[in-house]
Order: sequence, then C-alpha cells, then structure tokens
Amino acid sequence: MPDLRRFLHETFEKAGGAVPFDQFMAMALYDPNFGYYAAGIEDVGGMRGDFATSATLTKGLGRAIAKWIQEERDHHDWEAPVSVIEVGAGNGALALEVLRSFGWWKRRQIRYHIVDVSAPLREKQQAALKSFPVDWHANVSEALEATGGKALIFSNELVDAFPAKWLRWLEIEACWLEVLVKFDRDAGLSEVLQPLPKGFPDYDYSALSLKNPACGQRVEIQPLFQRWLANLSEHLREGSILTIDYGGKPEDIYHRRPGGSLRGYYKQERIEGGCVYQRFGKQDLTVDVNFTDLISWGEDFGLETVREESQADFLQRFGEGADAMGSEGVGEAFRVLVQRC
Repeated sequence: MPDLRRFLHETFEKAGGAVPFDQFMAMALYDPNFGYYAAGIEDVGGMRGDFATSATLTKGLGRAIAKWIQEERDHHDWEAPVSVIEVGAGNGALALEVLRSFGWWKRRQIRYHIVDVSAPLREKQQAALKSFPVDWHANVSEALEATGGKALIFSNELVDAFPAKWLRWLEIEACWLEVLVKFDRDAGLSEVLQPLPKGFPDYDYSALSLKNPACGQRVEIQPLFQRWLANLSEHLREGSILTIDYGGKPEDIYHRRPGGSLRGYYKQERIEGGCVYQRFGKQDLTVDVNFTDLISWGEDFGLETVREESQADFLQRFGEGADAMGSEGVGEAFRVLVQRC
C-alpha cells in the first residue's frame, strides 16, 4: 500500500519545500494514488457520500437540462443525432434523468458522451447507465474530437472542484499574497505566504479588485479552469455550453466571509479554515465559482454570453419551478450560465 507521508515528503522536497495552494489542491483531489476523486470518493449523495448535488436530491434539474438541450438543438437548427457532452457526471444520476426525460424514441436523436477523470465515479456511472448508449472520454478535447467539434456541453458542480489559488490581502502593503503549503514530517502541513509572481495577470481575476478588503481577507481564483475553458473553446467548432454551480459575483461571494469560500466536505460535514489540511485525499475541497470571471473569460475566447441567471429562474423557465432545488435559498445560491459559439 502506498505510504502517504512518504509521498508528501518526497513531493514537497522535490518542489523545494512548498507548493502553491492550487497544486496542493490538485494533489489532494486528483493524485492517482491518494487523491479524493481518484481513490478516496465512495459516492455522491446517499449515506456513503461526503456531499450531495442537486442531481442526487431531485429530478427536476435533469428534466430542465433535457429541455435546454432541445431548445439549443432548435437554435442551432441541427439535424439528429445531436451530440451531448456532460463533464463531471458524478454518480450518473443527472445523466440518467436527462436520458429518461427524452423517452425511448427521442433518445435515439442524441448521442450522449461523458467526460470524467474519476475512476470510482466512472464505475458508478457505467452501472447506473448500463441500459443506455453512452461513450466515456478522458478529457473534453477527446470528446469533441469524437463529435467533430459540434456539441451541446453541460456541467453541474464541476467548476467548484477545479484547483484554485488561495490569496490573502495584506493591508499594510496593499497587495495580495499567495498561500503556499509546506510539509514537515513532524509538524505536518502548514501555510506560508509570498507575493504573487512578477507580471502576474491580476486583471484577469475580478476578485482581486474587491473594494476595500479587510486585512487578512482571503479570496480564490481559478487560472486552471481559465486554461481549461480556453482549450474547450479552441476545440468547440459550434455549440452551446451550460454551466451550473454555486457562486456569483465576487462582492457577493466574499460578503462577510473573511476566510474566503474554500471549504471541505467530509461525511456531510462542512470543513473550514486550517481543517482543510486534514484528511488528505479523504475529503472533498471546493470553492464558490466566480461567474463574473467565467463570463469574461468566455468572451475573451470567442464565446457569446446568452444568459446568466439563478437556478430558480432556470428551473422556472423550463417548467420545473416547483422543484426543491428552485426554492428561495438554494435556487438563488446556484447560478446558471449559457454560452454559445
């Protein structure tokens, strides 16, 4: 059995003693031997899951997405079959409801693809969807190659799981410091702070323009997702993108949240502060999604912003307004973004 402490010691030693937080988060979530999504996750939702998603709690979201697929197919005036790509499909519950919503005849008019890096979750998806024709892919570029660059792409609670940089405001110097993580065999994991690299494109991240942040305010930025979206845009010749996640504008995300939005989930318990360094690879790590950045990046990459709305409005628009995920609290906490090219 691989030794976690030895892995951490060798990894941090090779990195010179400390790594930026987004690299630590990537290891904690996606390392092949120790990462949460690669080896630690058991399920999404249910008694064995550390967290639940909208798709595991109700069926209304899947039905609404199926109607969105039909709406976008009509907009693009595509003939059947239409390629649909779900990125990060969890335990397959959302895909199952989307496919069921089409019925046996209309289901013949779509080709369903799933992109997921988690081997344990792919197994659950394949078990849940064994009665349906679905193709699995290792990455979105591979999926788009299979569809000829034409597809309707959607995700639910994907972006929040992308590794994020964690920054802390230093009021004396009026600058953002980057959180790095170091490892000591005796003391374990701890933080160090350092200035952002010279020439860092802070104009790309709207959270870094917060007005009058308090000393010690923490924020998260997601350059890794920015690069992922750039790659997707490069390979998407024609189509639409539906992104559903919790988050909003930076002024809303960080209002009364001096520690930022980063947290973990372990057996349905919310983990914050220094506790996010515990249970390496055994708990989920997540951040609120900055939709201001997603819109700005998409437009930089040639994507048209069609609509950004609350999940409550999205469900209402497609006749699922009575669904529990459209209620006043959770329905407003989740945002829905539609982009096209």
